[in-house]
Amino acid sequence: MRHKKGSRRFAAAALCAFMGMSAGFYPAMNSWAAGYEKVNGHYQLADGTVIQQVIARGIDVSRWQGNVDWTAVAADDVSFVMLGTRSKGVVDPYFHTNVQSASEAGLKVGAYIYSLATTPEMAREEADFVLSLVKDYPVSFPIAFDAEDSATLGTLPPAEVSKVINAFCERIADAGYYPIVYANDYWLSNKIDLSNMKYDVWVARYEAKHSYSNPIMWQVTSSGSIDGISGNVDIDFLYKDLTPKLPGNIWRTIGGRTYYYQNYSMQKDTWINDGTGWFYMNGEGQPATGWFDKDGRHYYLDETTGRMNTGWKLLSDKWYFFNAGGSMNTGWLSDSGARYYLNSDGSMATGWQELNDQYYYLEPSSGQMATGWKDLNGKWYFLQESGVMATGWLDNNGTRYYLNNDGSMVTGWHTDGSSKYYMAESGAVSTGWKQLNNDWYFFNPNGAMSTGWVSPDGNWYYIGTDGKMQSGWLEDRGAKYYLSTSSGKMTVGWRQIDGNWYYFGGSGAMTTGMTQVNGQQYYLNPADGKMAESATFVLEGVSYTADANGVCTLTPETTAEQTDGQNTAESQTAQTDTASTDSGTNPTKEIGPGIGIHK
Repeated sequence: MRHKKGSRRFAAAALCAFMGMSAGFYPAMNSWAAGYEKVNGHYQLADGTVIQQVIARGIDVSRWQGNVDWTAVAADDVSFVMLGTRSKGVVDPYFHTNVQSASEAGLKVGAYIYSLATTPEMAREEADFVLSLVKDYPVSFPIAFDAEDSATLGTLPPAEVSKVINAFCERIADAGYYPIVYANDYWLSNKIDLSNMKYDVWVARYEAKHSYSNPIMWQVTSSGSIDGISGNVDIDFLYKDLTPKLPGNIWRTIGGRTYYYQNYSMQKDTWINDGTGWFYMNGEGQPATGWFDKDGRHYYLDETTGRMNTGWKLLSDKWYFFNAGGSMNTGWLSDSGARYYLNSDGSMATGWQELNDQYYYLEPSSGQMATGWKDLNGKWYFLQESGVMATGWLDNNGTRYYLNNDGSMVTGWHTDGSSKYYMAESGAVSTGWKQLNNDWYFFNPNGAMSTGWVSPDGNWYYIGTDGKMQSGWLEDRGAKYYLSTSSGKMTVGWRQIDGNWYYFGGSGAMTTGMTQVNGQQYYLNPADGKMAESATFVLEGVSYTADANGVCTLTPETTAEQTDGQNTAESQTAQTDTASTDSGTNPTKEIGPGIGIHK
């Protein structure tokens, strides 16, 4: 492989001159020029022997070839090139130009090193030299260990040679490249212990078929001719498709640093996705880690791998959320059916939060926005569906509640404007009858405490200005009423009170004077309303007798004239009383305070 620079075209021209021919006749000499080229679909040796199973033709190049026109090379049926990396102990002076230009011309590019190692450690150092050199370039073909130096490697027994080879190849493979071994038939048969060397072989034998079986590549000549190269060049034939062994997208660790290659090129200053997630490769080709700002967005990249975080992440005892694009969220967030609030620094908020003059409560353990009823430090609060803390009146599931300005639920007595309310222990506003401290109150359907006359069940009750239901005697607007001491119901009709009978008309007002009830006359004292019984009395000059039941009749001494006058008065009284009389003496089923039956 380390051949001298030469010129087959120059030699042909000299031969033509010697034979008295023009150098321009050279192209017609295709008996050997056609060698190693494809004829009728098959590559041939210089003597025309067909080479079987070849899938591609390539070359290997070092400083001996000087400047190369890689566009012309690629157009001359060359698919790949193996580039020399070291010359005289330093980097091959043409390597950097060749690797870039050959790749740009569309060739698959590999590399080799002519090894001078005599120990595994020296071989690893050579591997590190090659890796450091090739890592910045789109190497898309194998990296070869050139085993042919008789003064160094050749002085070792075969077993030691294999150890040296293995040390180099293992280092190359660990870095994610595909290592192979270059050697000629003699070395493969005599200098290398193949039983302990498991790497693919690039065999060298010129002008005749190699004896080594099953190589992946064959260096067939050192005196080939390729457009774009002045002088001789090594020609190689590829036997196997190496695509599965040469992934274009791969992570590599070289010299303790990790890089990512996409389409064989190291990625720098860009986002990459390796199939498991996103990474940002910095200007040195290293994955960025930790907090990372890009284009005004904040990202968090795993401290170890550099993989971009998405979803929730706990950092320094604070939770953060990163969206599907990896950027940190702030403000309101909906995730898995729950809502969260993230502060301006991205940290998840918890507890009470005032936002735009409205209050929200975020669960301390999870950060989820609370909705519905919430018991906090012995006080109840209501968070609406929007999460906003409710204040004032609240209608929830058909029940009314009142919440203070601080959001706490009111219980007990509550005054709102000119109305009073009573909130149960559950916070629900009371409606209907409510007994408090042995007193009955009545609250209308919206919860406001009633005063004055109420008739919730067809019966009348009187509620004082303090909201308490009245019982017993009641004077209201010049009339007297009697309210049941057990139920508070207004009495209508006859009622015995403290041993005396009274009569209450249809309006509930106590009746006085001569009154006709069910066709009978009764006399109710105008001073106190008590019914006369077992007594004789004179009314407007007429004498009446009230029996034990209070029924009044004229006494026998009553004159006809008096009777006529009385009849007229009775007729008038009867008309009035009949209009205001109801069946107040009938038992009535009651609902509310004092449930029971009264007369």
